[in-house]
This record gives sequence, structure tokens and C-alpha cells, in this order.
Amino acid sequence: MQNILKFYLLNEQPTTCPICGARTNWIADFSHTQNKMILHECLDLNCKYLFAEIEV
Repeated sequence: MQNILKFYLLNEQPTTCPICGARTNWIADFSHTQNKMILHECLDLNCKYLFAEIEV
């Protein structure tokens, strides 16, 4: 499966993978910048989905 970067809205709940539901790891936190986003990677070794959460 090819990883494609998608954007999801930030919320107060712990972030889980939108594909498999596993917990995620922060790769980079840009929430303090103008972009207001956090990059995540799924911790499931079979998934490893990459995505970004953004604040609107």
C-alpha cells in the first residue's frame, strides 16, 4: 500500500490512524507556526500510514 499524505482536523481526543484505528506517533509538530499542523505516522507495522492534522 502506498502512503499518501492527507489532512485531518485537530481535536482533543488522542489521535488514531484513520485507516486501521491504531495509535500514532508525532513525526513533527508545527502547531506553534502559521501552518498549525501535526504530522503523524501510524504505529501499526502493517499500516505505517502518514497523515497531517490541521487546525481550522
